[in-house]
Amino acid sequence: MKKAFFDGWDNLETIFITNFIFFIVSIALVWSTFIFLESSPPMFFVLLPMASIFVIMLLGVVSALMSALASYRRVFWTDVPRLFKETWKQCLVFGIAMVSFIIISLLGIIYYAKLKSLLGLIASMITFWIVIGAYLTSIWYFPARNYLQGNFRKLLKKCVLLVIDNFLLSLYLGFVMIPLSLIAWPITAFVVFGPSGIHLYLNCTLRLLLYKYDWLKKNPDAKKVPWHEILVDEKKRIGKRTIEGMIFPWKE
Repeated sequence: MKKAFFDGWDNLETIFITNFIFFIVSIALVWSTFIFLESSPPMFFVLLPMASIFVIMLLGVVSALMSALASYRRVFWTDVPRLFKETWKQCLVFGIAMVSFIIISLLGIIYYAKLKSLLGLIASMITFWIVIGAYLTSIWYFPARNYLQGNFRKLLKKCVLLVIDNFLLSLYLGFVMIPLSLIAWPITAFVVFGPSGIHLYLNCTLRLLLYKYDWLKKNPDAKKVPWHEILVDEKKRIGKRTIEGMIFPWKE
């Protein structure tokens, strides 16, 4: 949390612009599909998933930008076309998988609810928990794509392992951090928090977790992870901050 906050503070302009552009483009894409809702419903139900998939692809670029900030690299807007070229294939597959899963899950829950029987209730509950598991797994996909290697299937397996190994953290990310960031986003005129803030936090989280896994490879029999020792370099990079120094850095 501390690292993500300072990384965001040091790159406020990038956070602002990325969130603003993402908001404008996403709204334009999704809102434009509703034009066909009354005039041509079939066209609407075709275009809305397509627009949603493209928004997910844009999230891949946002996450890649935030990954660079979390890794202390400078970001240039000229990097965006390159990042889109690097991310679009894996994000397209992920987007198709997510949109298809959401549609199938909604149809399944509606169908099972109409059964009005014990079997339908059990099936609805199972589907609900599968959706929760898929949601928690999806949280890790973009950071995993940024920091880990592999195709879509391998990345998905790694995301499942991350959820299993960091279950409470995944619950916190999925049901505390992300909802609060999305609630705070419109309050700040859609410039702070939001997608950029969420993905900066997620990339910082996975970056720090990878230190743990690297250490465990060297110490497989260890029972406790010495976080203070592992994060020495990260703490040095963050340094000591004061409120006055953050607002008036020239005074320090």
